[in-house]
Amino acid sequence: MALENIGVDIIIASGFESGGHRPSFLDKSELSTTGTFVLIQLIKDKVKIPVVAAGGIANGRGIAGAFTLGAEAVQIGTAFLATDESGALPVHKEFLFSDSAKSTTLSRAYTGRLGRGITTEITRNVLAATNKTLPFPLQTIFMGELRKAALEQQKNDLVFFWCGQIAPILKHKKASTLMKSLIEEASELLNK
Repeated sequence: MALENIGVDIIIASGFESGGHRPSFLDKSELSTTGTFVLIQLIKDKVKIPVVAAGGIANGRGIAGAFTLGAEAVQIGTAFLATDESGALPVHKEFLFSDSAKSTTLSRAYTGRLGRGITTEITRNVLAATNKTLPFPLQTIFMGELRKAALEQQKNDLVFFWCGQIAPILKHKKASTLMKSLIEEASELLNK
């Protein structure tokens, strides 16, 4: 309602499942833990402007579900991040298709802002003390050298790779194949 009242044209309903930084502006991001499909319904019940669903959507079923609940559009992150055409590092893409992507962690320790990424050794142990992080973007600068050195030495378990909770169902490595699959599956489900 706050966004609609200040004249925003579209609201992105980014659920708890989303990878990357947690969007939050009215309260701490730790308190913004509503899932995408609940969030769409809560927002649609209170505003008249279009809502875009984001988080936990990587196939046509997710798109159809979001539209059925009232979203006017969807935003897909992790599935496109994993494609050959994305700017993600090759090792990041490998991690998105690995068993490691089955476990994600929310942490402030890598950038100073709460974000979701693949659980690695650094998130399990070294970065567990999130109350001792620098504010964003200082923590990013502080951790930058560690990340650079870890990548150079192929110590990938010391890197925090952004990833949404939907990664275990990823299939497509080409953006065109992913897009075709999204359109076909969503269309089939929505036109029944």
